[in-house]
Amino acid sequence: GGIEAVVAAMRAHAGAAGVQEGGFWALCSLSSNNDAIKVKIATLGGIEAVVAAMDAHAGVEGVQERGCWALCRLCYNNDENKVKIAELGGIEAV
Repeated sequence: GGIEAVVAAMRAHAGAAGVQEGGFWALCSLSSNNDAIKVKIATLGGIEAVVAAMDAHAGVEGVQERGCWALCRLCYNNDENKVKIAELGGIEAV
């Protein structure tokens, strides 16, 4: 599936800011107005990938901006993802 491919690419290319930015946009697009996909992204490690990328690229404005958008989309109307983002350091990453 597409989510698995996005998360795998983000993990495999953790040092590439451009890959992280593209991954964030893909996760945003996939999860837009789809609560089931938000849950699947979280289950497949998408939140961990976003937070890790934001931590690894703390000085890269594009990564930070798109990472915030991804976290916003993933937690919108999803209390479980809000808790998971907080537990994984997403608040500190922002």
